[in-house]
Amino acid sequence: MRRPMMVLGALIATAALSHAQVNGVNIPSKYPGGPLASQTNHTGFGDRLATHNWGSELNQLFVRCQNGVLYIGVTGNLEGNGNAIHFYIDTGRSQSNTFNLTTGCINCSVQGMSGVVFDHKPDYALGVNRFDDGQGNDNIYIDLHDLLGNSSTYLGSVRVGSGEGSVDRGVKAGFDNSNVQGVTSDPNNVGNPATAVNGLEVAIPLSELGNPTGPIRILAVLTGGADLGDPCRGTYLSNQTLPALNVANTSQQYQNIAWARCPNPPFDPPDFFPFNFQALAGTHHVTVQPCPAGPEGDANGDGCVDDADLLIVLFNFGNTGGQGDVNSDNIVDDADLLIVLFNFGTGCGS
Repeated sequence: MRRPMMVLGALIATAALSHAQVNGVNIPSKYPGGPLASQTNHTGFGDRLATHNWGSELNQLFVRCQNGVLYIGVTGNLEGNGNAIHFYIDTGRSQSNTFNLTTGCINCSVQGMSGVVFDHKPDYALGVNRFDDGQGNDNIYIDLHDLLGNSSTYLGSVRVGSGEGSVDRGVKAGFDNSNVQGVTSDPNNVGNPATAVNGLEVAIPLSELGNPTGPIRILAVLTGGADLGDPCRGTYLSNQTLPALNVANTSQQYQNIAWARCPNPPFDPPDFFPFNFQALAGTHHVTVQPCPAGPEGDANGDGCVDDADLLIVLFNFGNTGGQGDVNSDNIVDDADLLIVLFNFGTGCGS
């Protein structure tokens, strides 16, 4: 069994651990626990290469929670033609595997997913779409949708490749579209998703998600445009989701799902429509434990870093994640102990 090592050098190096800039660059380095989902399906939305700018793909999904903020990173690309990445977030508020969103049309493709059946129960959706007008205006546009409350809020935009940007409600985001690796558009040679390191990152304060205290479940979906004028079509779905569509059988390659509500899309079998993630084998969401909303090192979430937090780390020392893992790197170790010690007394008043 490992024992806590009180080393000054380690103190300096790890005590002030915090999430690096949310800029979409070198995403894996910011998530010590590694990806929670990796792509195993070729991209039907085109492969971004050094020879051309178009193409969209989702390679790996990373999630961590720290200091009351949910961080989500997706390596990959997003073409500047209005394509979007949706994060369907289940915080435990909803009793339904589907939703009916009728408000807000900044990101219509989330609204067009109404009626789709998920294998978790999303109560929030964060929609991020990209539009490049070819005239020097290349941005991602971010919307937060309360699916249970049927409300939508446009949060703002961030210029592509400009680093971390802040929008409304304390949300931060950054997008880097320079990835030319990862999965390919060839179903016979899917490629390696781990070779892609850049893409989209978002940071959402837990207060904007109702301060959940239980597990948070997330699905990432890549979509094209929406046709809300046609009751059949809804939103054009790609074959790129994380977890992957073929997570239960990686030898099977799916084509694009096509319109979310049409009865006869180019997808086999056609009776999946309106599209139903429950009809696919495997689990189509990832699960993370929320972090305490209190200060860094507050392992029990009571707003004060004190002896109780120190004891939690010590009693769980060596465990794989769980209570005491204050830096969310999936191991309770020296780093967690040092974070508690360096923040001891924070939030405890006089």
